[in-house]
Amino acid sequence: MDVLSSILVNLVSNVLWVPIVALVAYLVFFLQVRLPGRRLWRLKNPANLVICAANSTNTNTPVYRRPATGIGQVRALVLATRSLYRAYHKKLNIQNILLSTESLQHLVEEDLMILGGPLHNALAEKYLDCLHEEQPVRIIGNKIIWRTNLSGGHWIDQGAVEYEGNAVNRKIVLDYGLVMRTYNPFTSRDRTVIFFCGSHTYGTIAAAKFFTEDLHKHLRKLSKGGRKNLVVLVSSQIGTGYMSKMTVERSYAW
Repeated sequence: MDVLSSILVNLVSNVLWVPIVALVAYLVFFLQVRLPGRRLWRLKNPANLVICAANSTNTNTPVYRRPATGIGQVRALVLATRSLYRAYHKKLNIQNILLSTESLQHLVEEDLMILGGPLHNALAEKYLDCLHEEQPVRIIGNKIIWRTNLSGGHWIDQGAVEYEGNAVNRKIVLDYGLVMRTYNPFTSRDRTVIFFCGSHTYGTIAAAKFFTEDLHKHLRKLSKGGRKNLVVLVSSQIGTGYMSKMTVERSYAW
């Protein structure tokens, strides 16, 4: 009888410990993975996230011209989706994926992810125009221009530094990626814009890779004083399509 009682006590004890262990494991995961991910993305309504990818090319078919985005945007989206899923899980709903040539209409007022620069993404051009006076970056063609001087509280082109990826034998060996996380300038509501682009294709991938894997190391410094908006320029060596030796070239937060 004593043996049976001991077995029952141990069984009940083990059963009671299971939810406690599960709760502790979830809290550790939430504090170490999910919460830092949400601080990184700062999306207000992830269920309505809108992704706008550059319309990089059009292919002629027997019936119509088929629009498509570039491999840089696709690979950047894969990296972003993994990070978003860890941060928001069931709250995330990635359905609104559009090319920049499509009409976003009211969707532009939601949380936005913009992939690709203004050369092939009209929304990226409008976005940068809206923030022209607030942050130092301009993009002209494949050149990312970082303005370093202010005059009368406005950024000026004098003294600006140009960044453009390098190619050897028609292969990119060094590229630059631009990351921006700001308020959404297309709405008065509290919404966030995440913008990834590059001097060339690999720069867009590098931007997403840096944002999802390395930006958290710099957030404390960039967020000092309650600053929520940031722009970071990174460089990356490119070998066989892989980003390595990523370096922060410039950063600014406000």
